[in-house]
Amino acid sequence: MLTLLATRSFVLAGTISILPISVVKAPGVEEQAPTIDDILERHLQAVGGREAVERCSTRIMTGRIVTDLPTWTPPVHETALVDTRSAVPHGFIVTQQSPEGTWWDGYDGTVRWSSDGGEVRRRDQLDAHFAWLLHPQNAVRFREFFPDMRFRGEIELDGRRVYVIDIDEHPSHALCFDTRTGLLVQLGYNGVLSDYRVVDGVRVPFRYALSRKGGSSTYTFDRIEHNVPVDRGQFAAQGSVH
Repeated sequence: MLTLLATRSFVLAGTISILPISVVKAPGVEEQAPTIDDILERHLQAVGGREAVERCSTRIMTGRIVTDLPTWTPPVHETALVDTRSAVPHGFIVTQQSPEGTWWDGYDGTVRWSSDGGEVRRRDQLDAHFAWLLHPQNAVRFREFFPDMRFRGEIELDGRRVYVIDIDEHPSHALCFDTRTGLLVQLGYNGVLSDYRVVDGVRVPFRYALSRKGGSSTYTFDRIEHNVPVDRGQFAAQGSVH
C-alpha cells in the first residue's frame, strides 16, 4: 500500500486586489460582449498574473474528500484523505485513503490509469475539467485543455452573473466565470470552485464541490504548495495496465 509522502506544508497568505471592470458607454451605444480572450485574461489577472502563475512548476494539494449520498440504499457518507501531486510538463497522481483502502488515479502525460492496489486499469478518457484543476499553471493553459471554446453569453447562476464559455457541443460541460471578480467559479454543470486563497502569489480554489446523482462529493484542501519537488515516476502506473 502506498503511504502519502510527507512534505513541507505551509500556506503563504497574501492579497490580490480584484477590481470589477467598468465600461463607459456612449449614449445609444450597446455594451460590447467580451471575447474569450478578454474573459481568460481577466481570470489570469484575478489569480495573480502570468508571471506568478508561470513560476509554479509543481503543485501539491492535501485535504479530504467527503462523499455524501443520502438517497442511496444504504445511504453513503464517506470521508477519505486526498493527496494530489502534479507537475509541468503535465502529469499527476491522486491518492485517496479511507478505512476501506487506498485508491490511485494517475496520468503520466500519455496514459490515464487507476488502481485500488490490485489490477491497474486504463481509463479511456482524460477528464479535462479535473486535469485542468490539478495543473500548476492552469490559468495560462485553458486553450491547451479546451481547444474548442465558444462564448455563449452572460447568465445568472446561483445569484450572480457569469460569462459562459462552451468547450464542446455539450452545454453541460461549459466553464462559468464570475463577471464581477473574473474568477472561474464552475467547471461543467456540477463542479463548483470556491474558497479562493493566495498561495505563493497565486489565487487557488481550496474547495471543489461536485454534485452527483443522489448527493455530492466535495474536495476540501487544507494545504496547497507550489514548487516542492515531485517524483514524476509516481505519475506512471506500477505494473501492467489492463
